[in-house]
Amino acid sequence: MLRVLDCITGQHDLRFVAAAAVICLLGCYTAVSLLSRARAAEGRARLFWHTGAAVVAGSGIWATHFLAMLAFRPGLPVGYDLLLTLLSIAIAAGITWGGFLIALRGGASGRSAALGGAVAGLAVAGMHYVGMAAVRIPAAAQWDMTYVAASILIGAAGCAAALRVAARPDATLGRQVGAVTLYILGIVGLHFTGMAAVTYVPDPRIVVSAASVDPEWLSVAVVLLTVLIIALGLVGSIVDQHLADRSVAEAARLRDHVAELEATKRELEATAENLTRALEAAAASSQTKSQFLATMSHELRTPLNAVIGFSEVIAKEMFGPVGNGQYLDYAKCIYDSGAHLLGLINDVLDISKLDAGGLEMDDDETDLRQIVDDAVRMVRRQAETARIALAIDIPPDMPRIRADERRLRQVLLNLLSNAVKFTPEDGAMRVVAYRTAMGVAVSVTDTGIGIASEDIPKALERFGQVDDTLGRRYEGTGLGLPLSKSLMELHGGTLELESTLGVGTTVTITLPAARLIETRQVA
Repeated sequence: MLRVLDCITGQHDLRFVAAAAVICLLGCYTAVSLLSRARAAEGRARLFWHTGAAVVAGSGIWATHFLAMLAFRPGLPVGYDLLLTLLSIAIAAGITWGGFLIALRGGASGRSAALGGAVAGLAVAGMHYVGMAAVRIPAAAQWDMTYVAASILIGAAGCAAALRVAARPDATLGRQVGAVTLYILGIVGLHFTGMAAVTYVPDPRIVVSAASVDPEWLSVAVVLLTVLIIALGLVGSIVDQHLADRSVAEAARLRDHVAELEATKRELEATAENLTRALEAAAASSQTKSQFLATMSHELRTPLNAVIGFSEVIAKEMFGPVGNGQYLDYAKCIYDSGAHLLGLINDVLDISKLDAGGLEMDDDETDLRQIVDDAVRMVRRQAETARIALAIDIPPDMPRIRADERRLRQVLLNLLSNAVKFTPEDGAMRVVAYRTAMGVAVSVTDTGIGIASEDIPKALERFGQVDDTLGRRYEGTGLGLPLSKSLMELHGGTLELESTLGVGTTVTITLPAARLIETRQVA
């Protein structure tokens, strides 16, 4: 040990020793950092970082050795053989690459890491003694093989311990510093123990060849090349570490985002399930309501038909005179009220059938002109009583149609009844049928009280009353227009309402061309 210390302090320029120590520190730190990058990578990325670590380690070891050799002051002129010098750096990088490969293939295995480190230590030894063989000095070298063996053992042990520490999966900054320190001790210990193993005895018979490399030029080349390689490796390691940290942070952010999305997904699925159950319950409730209305309407209609029938018999005195004429007026009142109530019940029954999906269409070939005439005839007396002018405009060439005649008549009668109901005395009504590009249309126009444009959607809703006072002034439940609209839609047609408050209303129903039956001319 004292011999090694004497070698360092007595035979070396400590300034170069310090420079060699700095190069060794940078090289070892960068190599360990790149090796950790290689351990975390896969495929080509692993090979890239593995090779980079070996090149940086080899060049750092080589630079440390030759800077320390430049610090060596034997008191004689010194030169270096170029080929052996180049061979030494190749040995340092090549064998270190193999040692790192063994360490990496073992994963987190301590034995594989230690074995790879020992091989890397042999790379340091091989580089050192080939480099010593490259020394050209007018003196004979005498070797102490005990120190030679000790230097090799120190290098192998230090590098093995360094890679074993660096391979641990729980590697922290402290462990990384420990690995770098052990690596440095192995390299420096091998070098100076190896230098203590040699003694140069001056021999004037030995002449230094002029082809040997001057130490000053070698020092410049060593420093420049090594600094360049280590700087590139260090920058690459820092950049990669930054990218890796950013990737880890991004991955953590994405994991948090995915967790939030999963939680949102679960909440949405639970909400959707609750909504589905609520919709199913609402549908079941609506179905029950519709079935109840249909049953109740049917039960009400049966006795009501009897009331209407018997009141008609009394009013017409079919079985003889009643006597007092007041009874005839009462009978007619009963008949009119019963007929009105029956119409309301029929509307409710139709609406409930629509909701329950039980309203069936009885399509057949029919005459649209005849349907319009029938509906007009049924309201004409009411219009005349109210002094409302009623005009009809139906072209003689209107085609026959395929439709449910009873339902279509029901729609037209409803529109005409509304027009009579909401048109004041001395007003006017007009019924027009015409062809369109899409089929046929029938419009009913009146000069009645009209509807404000913002109230039109409400008028087309079930039980919709534009104004509660109108509901009391004019009889109605708000079912007529919505029911008529639904019946037209079942025909594949439409019902559209246009109105101006205080001016009048136009309701237009359309049937598609598919329901037209064109008359073929016979030659």
